[in-house]
Order: sequence, then structure tokens, then C-alpha cells
Amino acid sequence: MEIYSYLSIYITLIIGLSVYISRSSSTEDFLIGGRNRSGWTILFSKFAGAIGVSTLITYTGYAYKFGWGLFAMSIGSVIGYLLFAFWAAPRIKKLSLQGTFYTQGDLPEFVTGNKLTSLITNVITIIVQFFWILLSLAGGAKVITFFDLFSYDISLLITASVVLIYVLFSGFKAVIITDIIQALIIISFLCILIFGMLDIKDLGSVLGTSTNENVQLGSIIGLVLYGGLSVFGLADRYQLCYAAKDVKSLKRGLGLAIIPVLVIAFLLLLIGLYVYNQNTTLDPDTVFVFAMQNLVNQSWIPLLLVLFFAGLMSTADTSIFAVSSHLVYKSKEDKKVKSLRYATIITVVIAYVTALFWKSIVDITIVGAALRMTLSIAMIYVINKKKNSGRFIASALGGVIGLLIGLTVFGPRPTIAITVLLGSLLGLIYRSK
Repeated sequence: MEIYSYLSIYITLIIGLSVYISRSSSTEDFLIGGRNRSGWTILFSKFAGAIGVSTLITYTGYAYKFGWGLFAMSIGSVIGYLLFAFWAAPRIKKLSLQGTFYTQGDLPEFVTGNKLTSLITNVITIIVQFFWILLSLAGGAKVITFFDLFSYDISLLITASVVLIYVLFSGFKAVIITDIIQALIIISFLCILIFGMLDIKDLGSVLGTSTNENVQLGSIIGLVLYGGLSVFGLADRYQLCYAAKDVKSLKRGLGLAIIPVLVIAFLLLLIGLYVYNQNTTLDPDTVFVFAMQNLVNQSWIPLLLVLFFAGLMSTADTSIFAVSSHLVYKSKEDKKVKSLRYATIITVVIAYVTALFWKSIVDITIVGAALRMTLSIAMIYVINKKKNSGRFIASALGGVIGLLIGLTVFGPRPTIAITVLLGSLLGLIYRSK
């Protein structure tokens, strides 16, 4: 079939590029991208990392399930991204120049002088980023299965294997550089979908669609909080700050990235609402794939699947590297690269086994989103150069406790973001000597 040829070409190209880049990379290039990435590189990497397979599937799933409630998260995202780009990122970069930062936990340890803050931060970070690996692998396998190319189990094995090989060779420098290619591919992918949507006769009726499951006030507040705060809890954002050439490039890259992200969020909203008008009985996890089958000419499907695969890799490689690098953050300098490669293998294998049993993309996303927030308030605290380690630790652990309480009371719903925030804020009351 044509699709197999396209996939083979793409996989060969991306792995070949990764191998080529790795051959000329230093240890510092492999671990943190050489700390000389330009504004445009940061922009494309941020965009590609944000618009991966999980975003394509979950945003359309949210739109299908909650309608315009999706934009509650986008409103918060605008505020959060702007604050991070123009307030937090410059501070993080300047602090990283005073120390040698590789992981998210290096920042609170440097500011507070307490090694326990680093341990707690990195453990939570590993769990958070692991959820995004699950989303990429399970989401990609679901799409391949939906088009009857392979069974879910075989699809998952192929997806995990390809991403594993790619990341083992790449290092952080190649992750960033290949994100440029993947970002351009994702944009092309969505342009094809837009072209397919030009046939929609009554766009007004689509925009006026109300879904059966309206977003309650608690969910709206939760989505806004998640959009605004989650960016402060993501390890890859901190690693991009460390990798940037200078503060100016960092602010430009992160600040401009919100524009294409918002445009794509709106397009995915339209797709979700349009699909809801066609069929109200779908599994939210399959809405985006349903749109691929019904909004575009079927002759484009093989190419679209390859482009979708690029979106999968743009998120998966970043998350896998984040988990692996945080697992080995205490290893000796001369063994860091080797240890990171071993950690990558272990990470992907565990994610593969987990994804065999947990396949609900929307539920994984909601829990993962709340997990992202557990560190947000604590990280804002140290970015503001507050040095009390007790408050940082109590805030981080308070966020985790709030998440557990939220899951017990509400289940995997956006409302749990409120309990995470309350737990994090209450933790700041505690002050160590």
C-alpha cells in the first residue's frame, strides 16, 4: 500500500537526520542543545512540542464533548504563555547562566540551596512527562488501528520502537532541530484539513453548535487554571530556556509561539463541532480520526497519516528526553550520555507496557494536565527568587495531595485543577527555618 511507502520514507529520513546530527554533537549538545538555540528554533520547537498527537486528538475530543468550553483553556493559555515568555523565561535563563542547569529541579535547588527540592521536582516531573509519552504512543497506535493498518498492539509496538530509535541517536540538539521539520509538517497537515473544510456549507451553524455535555462552572475554572498555570510545570519549557542563545531570542521564540498555537486551537474547535453535527455517538478519542476520514479527499489519507505521525514524534521525543534526562540527573558527568540512553530504553518500555492497558486518551490528558499544575505554584515561587525551601516543598506536595483528593471526589474531570491549585497555595503557608 502507498501508506507503507510514505511511512518508510519518513521514518528513514528522520532517523537518518538524527544520526547525522548526533555524529557532530558534543556532550553539551546532546544534553541541552549546546545552549545556543536561536529565537526561531525556540519558536518552532515550542510549537511542535505543543501541537503533537495528544493536542490534535484531545482538543478535538474536548470540542466534541464540551463545545466552546474548550476556549476556557485557551484563554488561560494566552495569559500563561505570555507571563512565562516575558516574565519567567528571562529570569530562568539568567539564573541558569549562574549555574549548570540540565533539569527542572536544578532551578529550585540553586535558588533555595536545598537538594531535596531538586529530588521532589524531578520525581514529579518524570511522572508528568510520562503521561505525555503515553498520550503520544497510545494516540498514534489508535490512529493506525482506526485505519486498519495494524492491530492496536502491533501499532503500539511499531510506534514505540520508531520513537525509541530516534531519541537514542538524537539527544536534545537533534530533538530541537527535528522539531523545525516536524512543525512545518504539522502546519502542512492542518492546511490540508482546512482545504477540506472549505466545503462546509453553513459555517455559522457549526459555530453555533451546542454539545450535550455542557461545561460546568467548575470545569471552566479548571480549564482556565490549567491553561494559565500548566506552562510553569513543564520540564521541556525549562530545558528550552537553558538551551536558548540569549534572553532576547528566548522571549521572541516563546512569545510568538502562542500565535500559531491559538490559530490551530480554533481550527481544531471547528473540526470537533463539525464532527458533532455529523455524529453525536463517537468516542471522543476518535473524533479527529473521523474528521480525517470525512473532511478530506480519501486519496490524501496516506499522506495525512504520515503527517500525523510527524505530530506524534514532535511530542514523544521531547517528553521521552525529559523523562530520561531527569532520571539520570545525579549521574556523573562523564557517564551522563550513556546513562541517559539506558534510561530512554527503560522509559519507552514502561510506557509501551502501560499503554497496552490504559487507552483512554481524554482521561489520560485530564489527569496529566492536573499533574502539570502540581509544580506550577512552587516553580513560580522560586522563579521569583524566593528562597525558603520548606514553602517550595510544601507547595509541591500540597499540589500532589490536592490532585489525589480531586481524583477521589470528581474523577478525571477538569474540575480537579481547582483542588490542585488550592493544595499548592495552602502549602505556601508553611515556612521552614
